Amino acid sequence: MDILIENLLPDQSNLAIPGYFVRSTAPRNVEDRQNLVDRDRPVIQDVIQRLYDNHIRSQQETGVVIAIHGYNTGATDDTETVWDGWYQPLCTYANYDDPFIRQDPNRFVFLGYRWPSESVAQKHNLRTAFRALPFLLKTLLITGTAVALLSLILLLAIGAAWWAIPLSLGVFGLSLVVCLVLLRFSVYFRDTYRATYFGVNDLVELIRQLDQGLVQLKMAELLPDQALFDRILTDIPDLQGLEYSAFLGAVNTIRRERDKRPDLIIQLDDVRFRQFIQRLQSFSGIDSVIDPSVLPHLVLRLDAVQAETLQRAETYWKRRPIKLSFIGHSMGAHVTTQTIRILSDVFDPRSIGKVGDQSEKMPSSRIGRVFCLGRLVLVSPDIPVLAITSGRSNFLRSSLRRFEEAYLFSNEGDLALRLASTAANYFSFPARTRTQGYRLGNVTVKANGSDGKTLFGIVNIATPMNRLLPYLEVKVLNQRKPQTLDPSPVVQAKLRQELKDEAVMVNDGDKDKQSLADLFTYFDCTEYRDFTDYNAKAQETIRNVMILNGQRSPLNLFDYVRLFLAFVQFSPRSFPKGRDVHGGYFWGKFSKLLLYRLVFLGFSGLLDSLDQTPLETLGITALPDYLKAELEQARLAPLEPTSGATASQLIDPPLSQQRQTALRYLSWICQQKHIQAAVSPERYQVDVMGIEREEVREEMLLREKSVDVMSDVVSHRHRLS
Repeated sequence: MDILIENLLPDQSNLAIPGYFVRSTAPRNVEDRQNLVDRDRPVIQDVIQRLYDNHIRSQQETGVVIAIHGYNTGATDDTETVWDGWYQPLCTYANYDDPFIRQDPNRFVFLGYRWPSESVAQKHNLRTAFRALPFLLKTLLITGTAVALLSLILLLAIGAAWWAIPLSLGVFGLSLVVCLVLLRFSVYFRDTYRATYFGVNDLVELIRQLDQGLVQLKMAELLPDQALFDRILTDIPDLQGLEYSAFLGAVNTIRRERDKRPDLIIQLDDVRFRQFIQRLQSFSGIDSVIDPSVLPHLVLRLDAVQAETLQRAETYWKRRPIKLSFIGHSMGAHVTTQTIRILSDVFDPRSIGKVGDQSEKMPSSRIGRVFCLGRLVLVSPDIPVLAITSGRSNFLRSSLRRFEEAYLFSNEGDLALRLASTAANYFSFPARTRTQGYRLGNVTVKANGSDGKTLFGIVNIATPMNRLLPYLEVKVLNQRKPQTLDPSPVVQAKLRQELKDEAVMVNDGDKDKQSLADLFTYFDCTEYRDFTDYNAKAQETIRNVMILNGQRSPLNLFDYVRLFLAFVQFSPRSFPKGRDVHGGYFWGKFSKLLLYRLVFLGFSGLLDSLDQTPLETLGITALPDYLKAELEQARLAPLEPTSGATASQLIDPPLSQQRQTALRYLSWICQQKHIQAAVSPERYQVDVMGIEREEVREEMLLREKSVDVMSDVVSHRHRLS
């Protein structure tokens, strides 16, 4: 297998959540020799065994959390960027810093996946870029440079104006090649290739191996070798007297040869089967211990017993699957979504729907035989903004809606996406307008009060059942109005009238019947303020995490210039001079808590843990009196989930007062942190109201709901509460 596995923390046997660093061995350049060295002894079988042991010991759901880094994160000569900067701190946080994540041991295994990214800061990148130039471009570079220099010298020496013509031509040829070199030097295009063809494929193979290993362990538990020996000898009396060791040797040979021929038909009258028996007789471990007349019956019986055991193992995992959750940053979101697209069962009847009717689709969350998709946390995802719409252009809709929970962290000042990604999409993305080239990490939450000021907190807390697209937008620098994602014809017509000739992002003919955007919960961290873990000084003072102090949304050109300079000079040691506009979420005190509790515990686990979390951990000094009273009252009321409710009982189901209060508490915390959030209607119905997820998902994906009716219902419920 083309991966290496290492322990993220020493002595992981006693950890609540063991962490493993999984490295793809694919080279950065196809000519490079692979010289990666495995620094530890764990192999994939150790990961499989730990997963299996967790599953046997725990009565709760068990899972695997996989973190996937973004582009421009290649290891340098003296450090492994994602190991030191993210995966090891994440594993440490889960095991030592957050008691709610680690409170139930034997539930999770953490995998930090490293695909072969490159870094702009790596040595010799620029020299390699020039050396790799094709002959024609290299000739153009040399010729353009020579012509430009000679023309400039003659222009200055002679003063003849016509020398400006060859000078211009030389500069044009030189500039063309230099631009191509700079595009290569940015590593974005090359990392996209590596992520798509190396990172995705190796991650797919990793998950397939985990699936196969867990099935085999269950089969071995259901039918140990001794039980198989006793059963075969009972079914085939002619094998009585055969020694146990000889039996195992023969069975292992039969299994090995059988696995090489998966299409072999096990029937006595089949020609290929008879040839297979003849081949088995050529092995010394078989012909000397098993009579040729008995061998076909042994193979037949062994195949039947193994098929029965396999079916029992698959049935077990179908009843108690392991949840597969992902946290993907930047291009890691691309790796995640493409991996799920490959692993999804495209022939699942629920995924196909009715023949000729594309709307009747309910794709399963099952992946393989063992896993089901749990939580998806996307952080500044480098995937198309149309990924949260249900139009024909969204090639990710099938994979995204397979997850049980989905979350998006974004910010307006993410220059890595606004510069590199949008520039790349200018060349590659099939769109007429530049607005379509924006990425999902550019999406922000909009909510303004009657005075025009930005409102923070959960902006849809009063109407949690409403569709979310009207709350979402993309701010475009040189346009007077942000680009709304609401496909309503009235909204789009008004926007077109206001923008006049400027392009709009969403076609007013698009309908979002399947409510894909409503499956996500959004956290807009543009103006997020908090303590950070960059250095000791940053832990003592509250500052803007993603943008500079004093900046406010919407950002103007001058703000972006200042932010770009801060982004270029950023390092954890220099903070607060610089800003990590692309990955600052992992350094903020509260944003880090949100990210990791959501991916490990889910939305319900986050809500249940907030009330018990010390204010110091949340970066808050005191609570208002009214909120103190609400939290105290909620503590006295027992938590009564309403999993038996149905969607038809939406008017008057029993509510969980604790979850309602926790949701308002979360909104208040986001207000203090200057975070704008929009909670998924699915999360509200499932995790707060307690309605069955399958029922809610079917309602959201297959039927058009009346927003007005739902709004009236929720308003009525809030008046009652």
